[in-house]
Amino acid sequence: MNRERFYDEPLNRIAGRTISRRQVFKLVGGVIAYGALASIPGMTAWAQVATDAAGQPNSIQGPAIATKEQAWRWLSANGAHDLTYGWIDSTWTWGEAVGIRPDLMLSQEMFETGWGHFRGIVTPDRHNVAGIKVHDPSDADLPEDFEWFDSWSEGIRAHANHLGAYYGAAPVRGPNGEPVHGRYYVVAGSPWAGAIDTTDGLSGTWSTRGDYAQVLHESFLDPLRNI
Repeated sequence: MNRERFYDEPLNRIAGRTISRRQVFKLVGGVIAYGALASIPGMTAWAQVATDAAGQPNSIQGPAIATKEQAWRWLSANGAHDLTYGWIDSTWTWGEAVGIRPDLMLSQEMFETGWGHFRGIVTPDRHNVAGIKVHDPSDADLPEDFEWFDSWSEGIRAHANHLGAYYGAAPVRGPNGEPVHGRYYVVAGSPWAGAIDTTDGLSGTWSTRGDYAQVLHESFLDPLRNI
């Protein structure tokens, strides 16, 4: 989807006039406060994506294809760490707030954290479910190059915002006004930001791996939605 057209599409009517996503973003300061849209008179809840994005197994945008019940069975079937079951509700909450498919997010989180066992550089105390780096990391992939978050909910919100930058979604703040993580703005300033609508585009951007999307689907996302 063309990013400019997405932001300028008519969205709803407020005070007798049509309002676009771009105008809504201006009303809330360009960064959506969690629940802010509901406080705008005449504004009904809306996802940051077109509804026709639903149902596409390789789409980044839209509602989940798999259910929370499938997620529970899938985690259990794959020996996921007990802490990951607590991620399900937060993933659905923040995914829907940003317009990201929650089942895609959960699949990425299992890919990035080794089913929540964190056997790599990133340790569980960072609450970093997606391997998100700091604003200015070194080239050495040291522990300090990866972001710290105060809770799993905050780490998952950052994941939703981070992935949202790939197709041009406005980021959301936390329920108490917690800010958007710094690395979001680095990604949002990339030349390809706002142009990646499918998981295929994550290969070579989210990860340097050319087979990232293939592994994500074959080992995580497809088994989740088919369990």
